[in-house]
Amino acid sequence: MGDKKDTKKNKKGGKRVMSVLGGTFLVREKFTKQFLFLAYVTLLLMVIITNTYIAEEKNRELTQATKRLNDLQVEYIQVKSAIMEASKQSVLVKRLQGTGLKEATEPLKRINMNVEPEKKEEP
Repeated sequence: MGDKKDTKKNKKGGKRVMSVLGGTFLVREKFTKQFLFLAYVTLLLMVIITNTYIAEEKNRELTQATKRLNDLQVEYIQVKSAIMEASKQSVLVKRLQGTGLKEATEPLKRINMNVEPEKKEEP
């Protein structure tokens, strides 16, 4: 008795495979009723895959932008320290020795000018 059940299962399994390979399952009533649902699920899967791809691309762009920002910050600090070093008074005096310019030894003086605004003459 066990052999009859096994052969029936094999025949049904074989028929299912043949209906899929032959394409006859497409015209069955069960499939046509569920076709819209299957199309909807397929569309959702495509949207999810596309969304994942876009998210990964944005993540790669963000990582590259972060690396570029870090590089620019390091470059900014290096340039800033080089400018500060070059603008020190002692460095400037050494660099300007041969040009004839000399370091000011007197402190700066404030010049106050009292200028009265011109009055317009009325005719």
